Amino acid sequence: MRYCPNCGCEMPDGTRFCSNCGWHDGSADKSQSAGYAESIINHINDYVGNDRPAQLNWRVLFTDVFKHHTTAEAEDIFICGTRRTTPQLWAVSKDWPHPWLYSRVFLMFAIAFAMLWTCCNVFGNPNALPGMIVVGAFTVPLSLVILFLEVNAWRDVSLYKVVQMFLVGGCASLVATLLIYSLFGNFGMGYFGALLTGIIEEVGKVVIVLWFLRRMDHLSILKGLLVGASVGAGFAAFESAGYAMQPLIAFLQQSGYMAAYGQVSDASSMMDAINSNIMLRGVLAPGGHVTWAAVSGAALVIAGKARQVMDASLLTDSRFLRLFAIPVVLHALWDCPLAAIGIELMLVPLLLTVTIWIVVLILINMGLAEVERICGDAHIAYAE
Repeated sequence: MRYCPNCGCEMPDGTRFCSNCGWHDGSADKSQSAGYAESIINHINDYVGNDRPAQLNWRVLFTDVFKHHTTAEAEDIFICGTRRTTPQLWAVSKDWPHPWLYSRVFLMFAIAFAMLWTCCNVFGNPNALPGMIVVGAFTVPLSLVILFLEVNAWRDVSLYKVVQMFLVGGCASLVATLLIYSLFGNFGMGYFGALLTGIIEEVGKVVIVLWFLRRMDHLSILKGLLVGASVGAGFAAFESAGYAMQPLIAFLQQSGYMAAYGQVSDASSMMDAINSNIMLRGVLAPGGHVTWAAVSGAALVIAGKARQVMDASLLTDSRFLRLFAIPVVLHALWDCPLAAIGIELMLVPLLLTVTIWIVVLILINMGLAEVERICGDAHIAYAE
């Protein structure tokens, strides 16, 4: 079933005109590939459970990035969510957000990483290596968390809480994942192993997301996205730092063996491996753990509000499982042998990144519809 983007009324499949408002979809002028893309998006929209047309307003995530913003504007965003700065219902905006602060956070981290990279790779100073690894691993995940903080129209989650979920929640999700692995083992990266990896790691994150959501008031889809993204970002950042450390560990082991035979190891290959690891995982981070966990957080809120509970029983609820299957399947596809297709162009990860962001944008749309539904009367009363 399709919906008119102008008035939201149902349009039977195959029709080009809305019987309610007369809107013409221009389908005869569209290319066949564009029609396929629209069909896929509509199917994803229906699967997610959005009862409105899919509005993928992805451009608004970038429109304010290149505009001038003052320090005071940034500080206003950073102090949101406290007892004194959480807005009243009538002051909550139901319009699509125009985030920009995430780009400044990314820029600050990128500049710091570039200087630490220079210390390590140009001047050969090993003291900067831990900082380079940590800053490089944290740059994109933390920037994405700020993006979800800005998207949360309710402005009811403080930066203190976000940092807590990132640090404590991210580490706790790693512990939970390793605990599950210790019980079930690791089955490699074949198709079955990739599926188990997707299930185990997403479950390890979602139980921690649930723990945080249970301790929050006034749950909403946008808040679920933010909580999930914060925990997922911590998971991604610490995991990336660990992967970046592996070439160093391998180098130290190799140099120890070589020293026993009076040989000297060349550290240049180690630095190349560390640099490549940080860069690659940074580029791919927007389609990974951060957004996967964000979808899981929104799924918990949707199921929890439908059942009026927020406890472990939601993990077996069909509404939750329907959405939770998305990050699990995408995670499995990311790790399975199919990911080798077009590996030079990172074809599979890029397609999976586009897919998860379609889901995220649909959930943002649902979250803003929730804002409109809850705050509509308050807006009218305030205007009067």
